[in-house]
Amino acid sequence: MEYLTLAGKGMIDYGWRILYASMILFALELAIGWNRYSLKSRLRGAFFWAVYIAITVALLTAFNMLWGKLGVKPLVVISMGEWFASNNKLVTMLGWIVTPVLALAVSDFFYYWFHRAQHTWAFLWVFHAEHHSIREMSAWNSNHHFTEELFRIPFIVIPMSLLVQMDPGFAPAIVWLLLGVHGQFIHSHTRLSLGPLRYVVADNHFHRIHHSVELPHWNRNFGSFTSIWDKLFGTAYFPKRHEWPDTGIDEHDEAQNLREFLFRPFQKLRGKA
Repeated sequence: MEYLTLAGKGMIDYGWRILYASMILFALELAIGWNRYSLKSRLRGAFFWAVYIAITVALLTAFNMLWGKLGVKPLVVISMGEWFASNNKLVTMLGWIVTPVLALAVSDFFYYWFHRAQHTWAFLWVFHAEHHSIREMSAWNSNHHFTEELFRIPFIVIPMSLLVQMDPGFAPAIVWLLLGVHGQFIHSHTRLSLGPLRYVVADNHFHRIHHSVELPHWNRNFGSFTSIWDKLFGTAYFPKRHEWPDTGIDEHDEAQNLREFLFRPFQKLRGKA
């Protein structure tokens, strides 16, 4: 998952990945997009991304330095690369794809419950609402509030550090690249989707339902990378082919400037927004 690489060089790579993925998806959105969103919203979203990355680089690098000095080891290390060790090239190539997907699916189990908590606990929702307030949601315009990365530390990073480490072994760079752009893809409004594969790996059609303004879609599709946990815990909603709802919330519209993007949740907590 993204929150496992948001420090140091990993964070810089993450920033470049957002740039490349968003530019490609922007072209696809223009060519075969569901919506006609404004250039203004995309540029504003790109600016917010730059600010978000700069802040989280500083905060999460500091945490990772501290956590690394503690020498924490997970209870279990699962080396999945060994599962596909074979002289058969087809089996080996299958492992290059399957093991990273499985590793991310396990990470997504922790994210799934954190995400549900964000929709259940009023304190967490104040910050997560900034992400759900986006009405012109696209690959560029899909920011979370920067505090959400900090909240992932006690809910995701620390539990995984203590409990389980999934080692997928070797996987080609192209596999990691495609999996790395997934977070941008699920927020894009291109008509390009994964089709039946969304029953394993969530796509933009599946995740659009989570952001939907329509009541039957509320509290559905909490998974980020995979749809497996939603199916297992009864929150999955697989949209029909042409089911593409509007997004946003009634509380407020998406942030229009940097001040709102950074400070509105804190002002709401103080009762000033």
